[in-house]
Amino acid sequence: MVEKTSSSASFLIEKNILLDTCFIAKFKDNKFYFKDLLFLFNEKNCATTTHSFIENEFLRGSSTNSYIKEKKEFLNRFNFFNLKITEEIIKNSILISNIYSNKNILNNQISIIDCVNAAFLMQYSKNLFLVTLDNKDYPIFIFDRIYIYTIDVGKEIFNCGFYRFNIKKFEKAKSEFLST
Repeated sequence: MVEKTSSSASFLIEKNILLDTCFIAKFKDNKFYFKDLLFLFNEKNCATTTHSFIENEFLRGSSTNSYIKEKKEFLNRFNFFNLKITEEIIKNSILISNIYSNKNILNNQISIIDCVNAAFLMQYSKNLFLVTLDNKDYPIFIFDRIYIYTIDVGKEIFNCGFYRFNIKKFEKAKSEFLST
């Protein structure tokens, strides 16, 4: 297990952190337990980011209008930078999805939102990291898992994986896909 010290997270200094939907959902329901990690983001001067697909996934499935409002209020309390989805992001997310399929990862295992996240990580590979609880959705044949931050909430343990896009790994996987 990686130590939870601010020095072991030096890679975060002045970086952007893309918060996966699962992270936001668990954070909403377990705010007290996530405070140390959020303090770490603040201490390292990180900007937290999302995009409209993540926000839509977070809001979907709300069974009442009041629950939708509660979730929207939760999102609005934070100063998330909202990444814009462009044609290039969509094009790259489709390519990434096809590379996943070439590696025998089923479409129902990794969602289009995961592929959009991957496309953003690719576009901003020098300065954007992802934090997720769905570690299986970011395979290490494209990504580097650079940090694990464990949060114990009593009834569950959350392993927050920090990922960065690895251009060399991607180019190798892309070449393998294009040669088929």
